[in-house]
Amino acid sequence: MYCSIDKVDLAASVEGHEVAIQTDHRSAAEIDEEPELSGLFAMARVLNARGLLADEGHPEAAVCYVISGDAPLVLREALRAAGGTLERVGAASPVIRAEPVALDEVAALADRWFAALARRTAGRVGTRDLGMALRMLEDQTLADPPAREDEPRYWARVLELAALTGELLRAKHPSGRWETTRRATVPFGFQLGDRSVVFPTNRAQRVIEDGADESLFKLLLAAEESLRLSPEAGGGRVMPSLRAPDAVELDEAMWSPLFEDAPDGLPVIVYGLDGENTFMMLRDESSGRPLDELRRDALANLATEDVELELVRAGDLTLAVVSGSFYAAEKLLDPALMQRIARELDAELLAVAMPARGVLLATSAMQPGLAELVLLVADRYADAGGRAISPAVLLVADGDIVGFVDGSVPTEDEDAGGDDDLAAAPDSAARRAGILRRLLGRK
Repeated sequence: MYCSIDKVDLAASVEGHEVAIQTDHRSAAEIDEEPELSGLFAMARVLNARGLLADEGHPEAAVCYVISGDAPLVLREALRAAGGTLERVGAASPVIRAEPVALDEVAALADRWFAALARRTAGRVGTRDLGMALRMLEDQTLADPPAREDEPRYWARVLELAALTGELLRAKHPSGRWETTRRATVPFGFQLGDRSVVFPTNRAQRVIEDGADESLFKLLLAAEESLRLSPEAGGGRVMPSLRAPDAVELDEAMWSPLFEDAPDGLPVIVYGLDGENTFMMLRDESSGRPLDELRRDALANLATEDVELELVRAGDLTLAVVSGSFYAAEKLLDPALMQRIARELDAELLAVAMPARGVLLATSAMQPGLAELVLLVADRYADAGGRAISPAVLLVADGDIVGFVDGSVPTEDEDAGGDDDLAAAPDSAARRAGILRRLLGRK
């Protein structure tokens, strides 16, 4: 598939060299019908394949882009910049070599193609006004969201929404530009000035998958706010945020593990500045403060955050449900609240989960329904889209995290649902779906 941005068609070892193969079976005319999308797709597929193989220990791996006919100029430009080797289907002796990446050229091409795509998209929806075009396209997306399985429609919509958003950002910040990043599935972010980067493609995916609450107009507001939330300007309070470790560039972020010797599958605590519309993650070079000081202030601020706490019955479980705040999941780190929940449940040991942003679930760890909780949490995590945090179930005693439930922490070789002995019967799965709808408002 020519637009499988988040996949590698084939990874292999050829004559002792690691290579990723990406295929595009369209004709030259079909590629030229949507030049901006074709160029962005090709660069994203090559950059992501290179990143994947580098993460697996092959930084010098080659990426071969296989086409069925002649290569239009847009494709040749994209592959030359991204370091992909162009080959035709059925080539007798394909050239397998690692090409250099010209990141400046990639960024320049992305900037040009996103701008052109925004104009083309606005024309397609019937207006020259880019703000109106974004509103119309977002409304169309909410009314009929493209399925992830329909990759051409899904990824094209992600890029179209992002392109319009980028041009609206550029209208307010003329020096803004698209740059490469590994912090987005589509490896491009929009740079505002010298410091702030926003990720319209990430938000566009969440609009498709999670609905109106993730509007790209909120991203526009958040971008403006991020420029005011600089440590130098003294804006925003320091807060903690739980994030999956593979969703954060840990080399750059100010972060700490959940507890000493926490396994790799658990979320980490990142620290940032809280605003009305955004959370601005602090970087090593921008925070200007030691980590222990940031952690102390963040947890003190978290303790003052108001949340809603409700005890409910969920099948065989009595659950404490914490909600009513963007930082509800982070209240895991508030010992006073954890101790209160333990008293409410009359439990010395709590099983606590934060499957999605804005919700925390807790129950007594000393009850037979614990396996049901693991499955319930895994279901909610899988359904959370861009708000997902972790399927892990942690153990908390006297307000402190002391461990985790075996089988709830995903590994590279496991599904999020845990061990095979926790697999649910169909009637149990149906009951969990009903519980999720009642507790969390969706499934």
